[in-house]
Amino acid sequence: MAVCLPSLSDLRAERTLTEINQELRLQLAKYKQDLRDLTEKFLISQATSYSLANQLQKYSKSSRS
Repeated sequence: MAVCLPSLSDLRAERTLTEINQELRLQLAKYKQDLRDLTEKFLISQATSYSLANQLQKYSKSSRS
């Protein structure tokens, strides 16, 4: 019974695919971290906006009195 061994080009292609897969996983991890960072900045900005809007509303009400 003959055993089919992978050719050198097949091994190179497989290694290349492994390297590409690893690179894509690293990119995905970076993009996920970027998303977490941007989400945090957005939430801080949103909270700041609400706080400033509330202060402005209180100021507007007190200045009318």
